[in-house]
Amino acid sequence: IKEFFKRRRDFSVLQIRYGGCKGTFSFYQRLDTQQYQLQIRDSMNKFISDHDILEICKLSAP
Repeated sequence: IKEFFKRRRDFSVLQIRYGGCKGTFSFYQRLDTQQYQLQIRDSMNKFISDHDILEICKLSAP
């Protein structure tokens, strides 16, 4: 993500949309058992959708 957005600095929070979900995600180093892992709370589900592309709306700023 950092390379795609050509960011020089690291970021820790993403504002995203995924399917019918939207919300803010943060990186949590203790969930290192898998290369990619996304946990979605029930409150983030807004509607049912088959759309399976992760859309990044905004990255945190330093």
